[in-house]
Amino acid sequence: MRKLIVLVVVLASLYGGYWFVGKSQIQSRLSEALVEIDAGDMNVTYGTLATRGFPSRFDTTLTDLVVEDPNARLRWETPIFQLLALSYQPNNVRAYFPEEQTFVIDGERFMLFTSEMVARGQVSASTALAFQQAELELLNPRLRTEEGAELALARLFAAMRLTPETTQTYDLFFEARSIVLPEDIRRIIDPQNRLPPIMQSLRFDSDLDLSAPIALNPSDEQPPMIEVLSVREFAFEWGEISLSAIGDVTPDEFGVVDGSITISARNWQQALDLAVIAGAIPEERRQFFTGIVTSLDETPHIPDTLTATLMIVDGEMMLGPLPLGKAPLLR
Repeated sequence: MRKLIVLVVVLASLYGGYWFVGKSQIQSRLSEALVEIDAGDMNVTYGTLATRGFPSRFDTTLTDLVVEDPNARLRWETPIFQLLALSYQPNNVRAYFPEEQTFVIDGERFMLFTSEMVARGQVSASTALAFQQAELELLNPRLRTEEGAELALARLFAAMRLTPETTQTYDLFFEARSIVLPEDIRRIIDPQNRLPPIMQSLRFDSDLDLSAPIALNPSDEQPPMIEVLSVREFAFEWGEISLSAIGDVTPDEFGVVDGSITISARNWQQALDLAVIAGAIPEERRQFFTGIVTSLDETPHIPDTLTATLMIVDGEMMLGPLPLGKAPLLR
């Protein structure tokens, strides 16, 4: 019994020593990282930095944090920011944000309100610290201007993860649900209120093949390059109008893209009506645009649905016979 007590005391002492060493490392490295960022093009200030949570957690809290990029004219202010991790799994971190944050973009001030906002990140337990997954979730976010205009959603979720059984292929996902536009923007798009006040969803799901794995401590200083972007689903729904897309694009060494994307629009005639009512298309040009859209349709046998393929060859986009200019570079 005495030996068991001694063993427990020794193990507890070792674990306690590990926790306090870990706490010291977290605080010193995070402080050094913030100083390094502040010494560069960005400005970083904060009130206090402290790590607590003994014996099972590393909970690091920063207060009065301000991050500013003068070149981009972007500033983020938050009264509190927390990084939480289990002491036996420090490579899996959660970040918690307060219910109110401030963003200043090009001199204009925005308030972000959420009922909950949390980010999660995980890297491998290796010297390379290879990226495993990351998530960002906002519940009931509302972005408000100083004038009171507000963009609101029920949920915003973004995620990226290493595809199982691969080393440098990643799943990308984004979804915004129950979107309510600011009233002034809504009046521009839909001045006669023909559509519901709430957009159902905006969703993007894709696979990303890279030239090398993403890592916090990579062996190669050359950043990973995009080799293939596969769009499994792009979908937007508002009332009875919906837009979807699927396809693959491949950039060359200079980022010039080749590939194709199939686009489908349901109830496109209603969308055309909205464009005419909003003044984006003159009434006298309605038939002209209707004829163009009809000529592009690859599924004329499906009522109310337009299907067309966007072809990209040597970086030049074509929608049917219509040239659309250069595609954006992917490197």
